[in-house]
Amino acid sequence: MKKILSYCLLASTVVGFAACGNANKSGGSSTDSTGSSVSASASTLNQLTNDPKGSPLHFYFNMNEVGQTDSSVVYDAKSLYNNDTVGFKLEVLKNIEAGITAQNTPDNDKGFRVGSLRISSLGLVSDNFLKAVGDLYGMQAGGPMTDRAISPMVFSSNNETVDLSKSKSYNFKLFFDQANGEPAEFFAVVDNYKKSFELTEKDSTFRNAFFNALTGK
Repeated sequence: MKKILSYCLLASTVVGFAACGNANKSGGSSTDSTGSSVSASASTLNQLTNDPKGSPLHFYFNMNEVGQTDSSVVYDAKSLYNNDTVGFKLEVLKNIEAGITAQNTPDNDKGFRVGSLRISSLGLVSDNFLKAVGDLYGMQAGGPMTDRAISPMVFSSNNETVDLSKSKSYNFKLFFDQANGEPAEFFAVVDNYKKSFELTEKDSTFRNAFFNALTGK
């Protein structure tokens, strides 16, 4: 309960982020935050980050739908780190409720849900992602990415219900749990027009927690 309350207190920090993200509508082509021009038909993979020494670090993935369940859409989220393909399976629930009210305030009752977005291993590609994160963070991976699905607490930073059938961009705040300590806070964007997924750390203090979440520690 204490952890849920702390999540709710943090919700107010994402309202501005949501307002910015919801202004990103579909169009002919656009430029993502890596500075690359991306269209809906892009077939090449982008680099994982355009600024390896950046703080906060931004991770960018091409998103390819590979299947659906009754309640979710499943994607392969992949990019390049140097010459290695890195990424993971991304599962996004359909019809995620809005977390921002019509008055532009956080809806703490409807906005938070565990596992609205889930990340799981694609084997070698995900182990490569873990190694890439370790390299960027100056940490030794020493093993594979966890084979268990990672289901963060998710706040929907949107003022409308997420509809994955539409070519639109949706924003979220993710809280990645680790075995001990506070969760890693990240911003995420699911862009169904550019077919991209983006992860941005809130700040560098959450790197160790995120690394632990990827390894299952």
